[in-house]
Parts: sequence; structure tokens; C-alpha cells
Amino acid sequence: MNKKFTEEEYQKIVEVADQELNKTGLIALIKLQRIYERVQESASSKEHNHFRDMNQELALIALPKSRDWAHDQFVEKEKKYGWQLKPLFDDDDEIYLKEYENGIIGYTINSNHASPLTESKVREWGYNPDMFDREEVE
Repeated sequence: MNKKFTEEEYQKIVEVADQELNKTGLIALIKLQRIYERVQESASSKEHNHFRDMNQELALIALPKSRDWAHDQFVEKEKKYGWQLKPLFDDDDEIYLKEYENGIIGYTINSNHASPLTESKVREWGYNPDMFDREEVE
């Protein structure tokens, strides 16, 4: 597959896979195989290869034993940014996001203490990325 999954897509695949495996176990895998076989029969050669590759990648993500490896192979690495709060007024201090040792993301006014963070991590902590100017780091 040419396009890699985003972290958000990966998490959703894992969530759905876990729900299905918990409900139906082996039956879910058999259903996936039947869907795959139907796609094989009806798709052109080019489409077939695309679906075959995608099916293999989804299966590797779905199976708990291969998840970590599949994550490294098929999930796009998120870029990290330095996050500076957009000022509301001209005389506002510069405020940056910082990840503390306990994992909490808060504010700092010292740009040297700002942490490189991914957009998903910023969202996870309830911050709206649109409220920040960001600069790619690393």
C-alpha cells in the first residue's frame, strides 16, 4: 500500500478489531477472509493488488501479536512541532506548550522549555491546534 495509515486511523482499526475479536473471535477472521475473496473475484488486477495489500496490512494491525510491528511498518510517523499560543493582544506574553515529567502538557513562558509535540498529543490533552502557531522540529 502506498499511503500509510495515520495514527488516528490505526487506533480506529485496533478498536474495531478488538471489538470484533472479543465478540466473535475466529468468526470475524473468517468473515474478513470471505470479503477478501469476493473482492479478489470481482476486482481488476490493479484493484485486486491494492485490496490484497490493504487486507494484509489491516489483518496485521488487527492481530494483537503483530500490532507493534505493523504499526512501525504501516503507520505514518507523526511530525513534532513547537507550539506557541497565538497572542490575543499585542502586549501578551509568549506562551508555549511543555510536556512535564509526569506526562501532563501545560504552559511555559520560556521558549527553551517548550516541548516538541505531535498534533495528536496536543489534541489528546484537549488543546485546539488552531489556537497555536507551530514550527516543525527535529
